[in-house]
Amino acid sequence: MPKTAATIADASRTEFQGAQEHQVVGRVLASDNDNPHRSPDGKSDPVTAFEVLTAKYGLRVVEWDISVLEPELRESYVAHYLELKGDRIFVVPVGQDPRSRLSALNLLLAHQEVTPV
Repeated sequence: MPKTAATIADASRTEFQGAQEHQVVGRVLASDNDNPHRSPDGKSDPVTAFEVLTAKYGLRVVEWDISVLEPELRESYVAHYLELKGDRIFVVPVGQDPRSRLSALNLLLAHQEVTPV
């Protein structure tokens, strides 16, 4: 996995995401192409599925107050993943919708080729 940070600044508007359209499956977001990073429990709610994945991948979740960003950045910020001194950090906006948070996590795990701990 690259040591550089990856940001999906506008995941809901990219052509890539259009090609991997997400749908709600058993109340858990999962990609049409059977994303291996999604929670295996199809009956979980997005919050539970997010917690399962962050534990499985050893992620520290940091909620960031994005009100400090310029308006156009604030509107499109979804999530950020980075590794710093051995820590795996997933940064999300404070109060983000759980389904958006789970979808961003699935995309970033796949994009960064993060492996479980």
